[in-house]
Amino acid sequence: MELKDRIIQNASALFSRNGIKSVAMSDIASKLGISKRTLYEVFHDKDELLEKCIDFHMSNADREIEAIANNSENVIDALMLIYFKHLHTAQEVNPSVLHDLKKYYAHIYKKIECRQKIGYYAFIPLVQKGIEQGLIRKDTNFEVLLWLVRAQFKALLEDEYIPTDKYSTKEFISAIILNFIRGISTSSGNERIDKIVANI
Repeated sequence: MELKDRIIQNASALFSRNGIKSVAMSDIASKLGISKRTLYEVFHDKDELLEKCIDFHMSNADREIEAIANNSENVIDALMLIYFKHLHTAQEVNPSVLHDLKKYYAHIYKKIECRQKIGYYAFIPLVQKGIEQGLIRKDTNFEVLLWLVRAQFKALLEDEYIPTDKYSTKEFISAIILNFIRGISTSSGNERIDKIVANI
C-alpha cells in the first residue's frame, strides 16, 4: 500500500475515534511511525488531509451501497442492509466529528452536503425496482420523501432541536431510517422488514 493511502486510512480512523479538532498532524505521524516532515511532504496541511479522508469515506460508502443494491435478493433486503450500515457508522464515529466539521471546517462540510444531495438521487432507481417487485408503494413521491429524510438528518446535527442528552444519535437515526423504509413499503414489504428485524 502506498504511503498516501496508509496516511488516509490511519488518519480517518483517528478522526472517527477521537474527533477532528483533537487530532494533530503529529498524532497521525506518530501513529504511522513517520516524521511530521514526511507527512507534510505528502499532504500540505490538515485541511487537505481531512478532505482526502472524507473523499475516501464517501467513495467507500458509494461502492458499498452499489454492491448491496446489486447483490441483494430484493429491494427491502438492500434498504435494510444499508440501514444497518448507517447504524454501525453512527456507533463507530465520535459525535464530535460533525460538530468539528460544522464549526472549524465549514467548506468541507458544505462539500459533504453537496455530495449527499447527489447520493440521495442514486436511490431512485432502487425504489423503482422495488415498485416493480411489489415491495414499494406506487404512490410514493420518493424525491419529496428523500428531502424530508435529509431535513431530519440536518435537524439531528442541531443540538438545540434534538434532546441528545436523553436519547442517543443511534436511536434517532434508527427511528428516521426505519420509519422511512416502512412508510414507503407495501404490506408485503413490511412483512419482509418484520422478518429481518425478528431475525436480528
